[in-house]
Amino acid sequence: MQHKGYLVLIGGAEDKTREMRILRRTLEINCAKNIVIIPSASGYPTDTGEKYYHVFRDLGADNVKIFDIRGKHEADSSEYLKQINYADLVFFTGGDQVKLADTLLGTKLLRKIKRLFKDGVTIAGTSAGAAAAGNLMIFDGDKKGFVKGMVKYSEGFGFIKNITIDTHFNKRERLLRLTEFLISGNSSRGIGLGEDTAIIINPVKQFEVIGSGIVTLLNSSRYTYSNYETALNNDRLKTNGLNVGFLQDGAVFNMQYWSVNKEVTEKEIYSNNYSRLN
Repeated sequence: MQHKGYLVLIGGAEDKTREMRILRRTLEINCAKNIVIIPSASGYPTDTGEKYYHVFRDLGADNVKIFDIRGKHEADSSEYLKQINYADLVFFTGGDQVKLADTLLGTKLLRKIKRLFKDGVTIAGTSAGAAAAGNLMIFDGDKKGFVKGMVKYSEGFGFIKNITIDTHFNKRERLLRLTEFLISGNSSRGIGLGEDTAIIINPVKQFEVIGSGIVTLLNSSRYTYSNYETALNNDRLKTNGLNVGFLQDGAVFNMQYWSVNKEVTEKEIYSNNYSRLN
């Protein structure tokens, strides 16, 4: 089923005190007035939730709720399941994507959020909240070289499929981390999000870049060489022929064709043969 909601993925460290372009635009997508903040990824969920509470209130949201969920049993409370029905925007904060996924995967709350997304509710995440958006998410391996076995992965939320998201991409030098995962064969396409930079994905799998940094695109579907299959754990990796692209503020990208500004006709969008990534 084609989802109707927009997906906003932020690379982390977005402006929360000045123009707040990314967060302001996130609210504007569907004129969101009822916001649910889920700070479960954070090591300081109370402080993190309150920080975004004040940001969204300052931006004009009428009703902002913080779901301070520390475990699966809390996620399925009747109060949260009731309140989520009124959300126009669900926002996942930064922190640890593994902690976030462990807390919410398999819960009634996450299943309900996915249904709301299909019905048109905006889903947004920053840092860990964005990294968890794919069906698979990566973690570990920072600054450990291009060495097999350093990068780990586990199940993500599945708001998008077959595309791996990484965040704080340039600041934390994560190009090799994402590349290692792609040549492993578990995914062939990756998006690295710079800090204070976001992609806004619409229901037909096109996204717009907004923010001050860079979006890095990786496609390993036609790479010409890799030693990943023959390398042992802790062996140095080698690869060649990956497709790499870089986008900045204002660029529009078609995820279906993996191309900048390729037009998609209405007929293609609704055709039974239209090959969707989700």
